[in-house]
Amino acid sequence: MKLRGKVALVTGGGRGLGRAYVLKLASLGADVVINDINLLGTIFCCQAVAPHMKAQRSGKIINVSSQAGLQGNDTGAIAHYCVAKAGVAEYTRLLAGELGPYDIMVNAIAPGVIVTSRAKVQFKRGVDPVKTAEEERHIPLRRLGVPEDCARVVEFLATDLSDYVTGQVICACGGMVLSPS
Repeated sequence: MKLRGKVALVTGGGRGLGRAYVLKLASLGADVVINDINLLGTIFCCQAVAPHMKAQRSGKIINVSSQAGLQGNDTGAIAHYCVAKAGVAEYTRLLAGELGPYDIMVNAIAPGVIVTSRAKVQFKRGVDPVKTAEEERHIPLRRLGVPEDCARVVEFLATDLSDYVTGQVICACGGMVLSPS
């Protein structure tokens, strides 16, 4: 119960990866508040909690970016999503500098190709063997991620194991960050 007595606010916590983060944080003893939308949602939530964290002179903020926000693609597809996730990554770095003097750590996680229930339906991820094999070929670990892979990174960032880590965007991507496509 590493997080007993702590409160965790999870944006995008309604399903998929966010739901995995909620369940992980709750299993560690945190009281979890769930919000479910976007770049502005991330900014507004951070702005809402920052004064309270400053007053107590401690806190941890974990934002969710994406590999799509860290590297471009050759089709221009999902540009709105890529730009929003790039914004989350940069906002994380800027906020870490602002809140660091108050002993508040601000980091982000950038998941890669993760098999969630939505991805199974929307992209046939983990369902279509040919598509799955093609996606796995671009990942050095040669497998698609599962929500728990990312939830363990959130556990690291939420606990005292990361007390000297701030301003980082941690890739949970099986190594796909090593390749531009």
